[in-house]
Amino acid sequence: MAGLHVISRIAGRDGGNASKKPPPHKYWHYFFVSSLFLMLVSALALLNGYYRFVNIASYGASSLGLSPSTYLLAGYIGIFLNIFISPIPDYLLVPVYGYLCALKLFAPTNTFLVCLIAAVIPIEYVCGRYAARPLLLKALSFVHISEKRLEFAEKWIIDHGHFSIFISTFIPFFYGVACFAAGTLRMNAFYFLLASVVGFGLRYAFLEYVGYYGIYIFAASFDYSQRAAFSLLLILSIASIAAYYVRTSQFFSALNSRTAQIPKLSK
Repeated sequence: MAGLHVISRIAGRDGGNASKKPPPHKYWHYFFVSSLFLMLVSALALLNGYYRFVNIASYGASSLGLSPSTYLLAGYIGIFLNIFISPIPDYLLVPVYGYLCALKLFAPTNTFLVCLIAAVIPIEYVCGRYAARPLLLKALSFVHISEKRLEFAEKWIIDHGHFSIFISTFIPFFYGVACFAAGTLRMNAFYFLLASVVGFGLRYAFLEYVGYYGIYIFAASFDYSQRAAFSLLLILSIASIAAYYVRTSQFFSALNSRTAQIPKLSK
């Protein structure tokens, strides 16, 4: 019992210090993965620009043996259904559709609008607004959304208002929970849709742009302004990875020092 008392005293004393070194938030890990991806892409572009091991000077649907008349994945209907109900994340789908637009299989504007409409259909909002809470919680349990997550989203919306919906469009796998919470809180439908349209509009425009022009990292030659842009992206990516490493090292160092202070219990 004395050993347990010592452990509790140490834990209590370090509890105040623990807040100074909180564990890295999960979005730090997303940030690290994104930085790693950008570092690899920029390094590939720079190396290919100098050594020219791949050269895609011109490309199109005809050169790849594809016909626009086939309308891959059922055309625009397929795009709509994929964004609306597919389990594949949209931040992977939309760049692919941007690439298909570059191949002249789809029109960029039409593709953007179809993706946007599919993303902002307020099914979750309507369910949260009009379904009884016990029934809603029971239904959410089937998709592994707990009441605790719903309450967290509700508190977040209460604290940040309509802007929280705009921010949630950029957070993977959180927008759906935020929509349910917005419905349960009876958020104004117009402002909810406006925040969703603006958020997804900016996000999808960027993702489609990446898919449309991303193929040019395999171009054997590009001007110095593009080289400077890729060089800057490489430097920022490396700096971000270094910041992630320092942050996680500090946390684990603090955790190890606290663990070392806990005495071992005798049998």
